[in-house]
Amino acid sequence: MLSHAATATHITTTHRSDLGSGQIDAAATLTATIHTTIHTAALAATVLLIVTAVVGFYLLTCLIWPFGKCHRCKGVGKFKAPIGKAFRHCGKCDGSGLRVRTGRHFINHLRAVRGAGQNSTSKGGK
Repeated sequence: MLSHAATATHITTTHRSDLGSGQIDAAATLTATIHTTIHTAALAATVLLIVTAVVGFYLLTCLIWPFGKCHRCKGVGKFKAPIGKAFRHCGKCDGSGLRVRTGRHFINHLRAVRGAGQNSTSKGGK
């Protein structure tokens, strides 16, 4: 008596022998296409998960540390004159040496949009 695995192999071989060679090639191509599609979908889901995690981490750091160094003065806040001890304040950061990070601009925008809507619990409506 044949084992279960041997019986399954025998049945598969018997059924495949009934198919023409063109049908076997089509079935193999379909199987390969399905495998490739599943692999591509899994890869896309993994990349999407990683990108979401990185963006979430960046926005969290923007909540904690909303300011970065000014790009023009490199965080110093002033420019030294070429001769002497004179200096002038950076026009971009107004001498603070700080700038609002891009992620913090996004968070501020979301807060403004959320705050612009009417609260459902407010009593001031009609």
